[in-house]
Amino acid sequence: MDATTVGREFQKPNFHFDWTEYIVFSLVLITSLAIGIYYGFFEKNNKTNEDFLMGGRSMSVAPVAISLICSLVSAITLLGKPVEIYFYGIQPTLIVLVLIPITLILMYILVPIFFRLQLTSAYEYFEWRFSRRIRVIVSIFALIHSIIYTSTCVYGPSLAVEQLSGINTMVSCGAIFIVCIIYSSLGGFKAVLWSDFLQGVVMMVSLSAIIVVGTWEVGGIPYIWNLATKTDRTNLFIMDTDFRSRYTFWTSIVGGFFTWLPTFTTQSQIQRYNAVPTLRESRLTLFFNTCGMILIMLLCSWIGLILFANYYNCDPVTTKTITSSDQLLPLFAIEVLGRYPGLPGLLLAGLTCGSLSTVSSTLNSTAAIITEDFVKYYKPDLSEKQLLIISKTISITSGIVSFALVFVIAEINKTVNISPFSTMLHGTLLGPIFGAFCLGMFFPISNELVKLKNGTFLGLISSIFLTAFTGLGNIFAGLAGKLPDQRLSLRTDGCTLVNQTGENIYEFEKTLTAFSRFSDWKQMHQQDSFLLKIWSISYVWQPAVGV
Repeated sequence: MDATTVGREFQKPNFHFDWTEYIVFSLVLITSLAIGIYYGFFEKNNKTNEDFLMGGRSMSVAPVAISLICSLVSAITLLGKPVEIYFYGIQPTLIVLVLIPITLILMYILVPIFFRLQLTSAYEYFEWRFSRRIRVIVSIFALIHSIIYTSTCVYGPSLAVEQLSGINTMVSCGAIFIVCIIYSSLGGFKAVLWSDFLQGVVMMVSLSAIIVVGTWEVGGIPYIWNLATKTDRTNLFIMDTDFRSRYTFWTSIVGGFFTWLPTFTTQSQIQRYNAVPTLRESRLTLFFNTCGMILIMLLCSWIGLILFANYYNCDPVTTKTITSSDQLLPLFAIEVLGRYPGLPGLLLAGLTCGSLSTVSSTLNSTAAIITEDFVKYYKPDLSEKQLLIISKTISITSGIVSFALVFVIAEINKTVNISPFSTMLHGTLLGPIFGAFCLGMFFPISNELVKLKNGTFLGLISSIFLTAFTGLGNIFAGLAGKLPDQRLSLRTDGCTLVNQTGENIYEFEKTLTAFSRFSDWKQMHQQDSFLLKIWSISYVWQPAVGV
């Protein structure tokens, strides 16, 4: 296939999901509901608050391992990762290598500590190590992160799906939250884990189907790889040391380490480490989680190359075929995979599963944090039955609050893109929390050096303000068009314009010129102010700043 002669018809596609797509989508929701109903009404060993929040600490390895994957891979990952490869090449794929040392650190250093303490709320540790005030402030930050991030993870994919399938954003968001609230509040942690197991399988099947069919339809593995190589998208060893470079060997290895490690020490993750009976099984869940995470990252990266091979000479973002880069994968599913009944619906189901797993994890972990860190403190004499009712009420309430925040996220999205906003949340809140864990676990001498009760508090606050300052600065500098454009070459000269309005096609065609990578972006931004250079630091480094 000649890469220079292929054209593409440029027009806004008229998307239409038929009954097969809706059946695939509905089956996921119905099955998740059924799991919640089973564990809520028919499971005998699911009657105490400990069962509701921790699954009785008797879960098997398989559902916990898959649930770990699902709680780390959101629908934003499934939509956003391929787009990053599409624009910037496969350099960010190198980040999978850091999962190996992260897993070893978790297996032999961090998880044994968490497992030995047998915590229900991970942040109880901070009261034991530091003070009640540190525990409260960390718990509040964790709650803020969980609820806002959940709203973001549901709204972003729902928006993309609406503009391509016709399903109203708020309708799909509402359906996801209603289903999650029901099965999470009825079945508790066991329902969450087994629903995650189902949803993880659906995500893997949907990604695999897209890869197999997409690779075949686009032209095969050699064609895709050769085209990516010709456009400098297969360079894994960009050794640039400039912190502003979006993806380099160092951002992937060093920055990626600090990006991913804090996500493994959140409440929802630590709950899962402690949900199995033995430390050996906890380590096994981490091992299988790492294998699954690496596989998903590699699949998403290859999907990004498939997207590039399909749209390399008629970029739908530049031509405004789609209004957001997050719609690139759904667009491909409709245009290329649409001739295979059920495949677009399978992608929709995979994205829905990514949202469902994020919401259900948040509802359960939020219930654990509020019940353990606040309710038990102020009402220590409550019975198990009363605590169970309170935990279920908190689960329902947090779901309602998170859904209400979807409307706020919709307003924020009018000025700020979802992806950098979610990254800012991670860097601003998770990085400092992980830093506090490390301070308590590995620096006992800090008590005498900095009067830790005040020092840790001030450290947390200053770290959060610093990361928020750099994150918000990056977002608003990007909106003002002041950040370096580091995208690799994409073209529009292969587009065949369709004149449906009588406008002058020639003048419109001239605006669709190809853009290439600004290889001299450093020279172009040499005169940037010191503050702008700080705000231009790659988003991958932000969690490291927080730590």
